[in-house]
Amino acid sequence: MVVEKIGHSDTIMVRIVSVILAIGAAHFVLAKIIVAITMQMGMFAANSSQATGLIGHFLVWFTRVLYFPIISLSLYSRQWFPGNWIFIPMVANSLLWGIVLYGIYRFCRRRR
Repeated sequence: MVVEKIGHSDTIMVRIVSVILAIGAAHFVLAKIIVAITMQMGMFAANSSQATGLIGHFLVWFTRVLYFPIISLSLYSRQWFPGNWIFIPMVANSLLWGIVLYGIYRFCRRRR
């Protein structure tokens, strides 16, 4: 039985992928929480005479930022991704955020 040792470059690649997946997972969870809060505030505002105010506007803006660039209501129709299939572009969006944020981190770290 031959046991193949993991080289140094393989360990670094595993670490990079792990960090990107962790950032993507954090983005996904944060986006879901913010959307739930935003929808709850929207439902509250629809059932009362008071508007959501500054917090509501901030949450809508923050939702748009988190769902940029892949997910936006004008880009994807619910007909394309019915039911839970909407999670496919949401996961892709979170992974893209993970890759970009990790790339920015590495770029800033190398510039020091």
